[in-house]
Amino acid sequence: MASPSGKGARAPEAPSCGPRPLARDLVDAVDDAEGLYVAVERCPLCNTTRRRLTCAKCVQSGDFVYFDGRDRERFVDKKERLSQLKSKQEEFQKEVLKAMEGKWITDQLRWKIMSCKMRIEQLKQTICKGNEEMKKNSEGLLKTKEKNQKLYTRAQRHQEKKEKIQRHNRKLGDLVEKKTIDLRSHYERLAHLRRSHILELTSVIFPIEEVKTGVRDPADVSSESDSAMTSSTVSKLAEARRTTYLSGRWVCDDHNGDTSISITGPWISLPSNGDYSAYYSWVEEKKTTQGPDMEHNNPAHTISAALCFATQLVNILSHILDVNLPKKLCNSEFCGENLSRQKFTRAVKKLNANILYLCFSQHVNLDQLQPLHTLRNLMYLVSPSSEHLGRQRRIKGGMFFWDSLPHRPFAVTLEQGSRGVPPPPGCLASSTWQGTFHGQDPLKCEQTLRSRWNLWIPELLENQMRVETSA
Repeated sequence: MASPSGKGARAPEAPSCGPRPLARDLVDAVDDAEGLYVAVERCPLCNTTRRRLTCAKCVQSGDFVYFDGRDRERFVDKKERLSQLKSKQEEFQKEVLKAMEGKWITDQLRWKIMSCKMRIEQLKQTICKGNEEMKKNSEGLLKTKEKNQKLYTRAQRHQEKKEKIQRHNRKLGDLVEKKTIDLRSHYERLAHLRRSHILELTSVIFPIEEVKTGVRDPADVSSESDSAMTSSTVSKLAEARRTTYLSGRWVCDDHNGDTSISITGPWISLPSNGDYSAYYSWVEEKKTTQGPDMEHNNPAHTISAALCFATQLVNILSHILDVNLPKKLCNSEFCGENLSRQKFTRAVKKLNANILYLCFSQHVNLDQLQPLHTLRNLMYLVSPSSEHLGRQRRIKGGMFFWDSLPHRPFAVTLEQGSRGVPPPPGCLASSTWQGTFHGQDPLKCEQTLRSRWNLWIPELLENQMRVETSA
């Protein structure tokens, strides 16, 4: 505005050290320019080196215009008009903001309305789904109630049936208890009847007795023959008396040849030690010697007759006691003449197995049994002092049998009876048999016992005969 007439170019602006307030710089420059008219003086407005055309007061009051005539409006007027324009701009901005505020509020309300409509739609859909689920649940509830009602009715019927069954079971229990008592008494009467029949059978038809052979004690004979014999010699003779020569071998036996067991009479007997070598010798002699047998007291005939009667007695006892024998043996098995050694030993093994099985079924004391003593075991079986003779119960592993296995007499006899041959696996002498049938079913115990007896008794006796043959 305070530029010169416009002739000539403007001088380049001097670099400023930094922004300073324009009004303060203008006032300071006008005050300093009082009375200075040098050519290098700069204009406080355009910052050019021109001649001074206005005074400091006019510049300070704003009373100056362009000197080139392009604009006649003073600086003060322009400043006032600028302030008016600014005030109008502010008013216009306020009006615009006021007008925009209403539209903004309207848009906000529209967005709220739209979001509310969306939420309402979602709520409607949710309500519809909820109503459908409630309907389904109501139907399911009705079905469940009907089902529960049916189950309740059924449970009442079952409860009535249960009470009826319980009453019936109590009646059956009382009846079973009564029948059990009757059955026990019937068993007792049956056992007494069996016992009486067996005792009558063994006293009238098949009497079994122990017969002394009349052999004197070697100690007595030696004392009579030689009074000076020492005590050691007497003890040796007594020890020799307790040994038996059986099939070519000396064995220790408490029941040696001094006694024999007779059946049906004293003239038919068997050696108490189970030595049947006389029969073998007679058969071999019969093969070599031709002609009729003129001996009336033939030991082979005696042995055959005794074994035949023992077989008949065992079969009759099995019928009376209702016990199925493990080996089938005919009554006439020993009636044939000239039985071979193999057939004879096989028949004897079957007979001994059946006798032992009967003894076990009647709870005979195991300490008294010897596997090879045929008639002695049979005598213990039908003895009047036997408490369990005629019993009806099955063979159970825990009643009497397994508890007696560790006792020495029976187990040692099993080993000695086979002449040093150990019992086969699973036989009664094995210590593992004690816990084999503990807590098992009695019927299974009897079946297992029967199968093991079928395997063990023949094998034991076969080993016995094999050792005798080899000897």
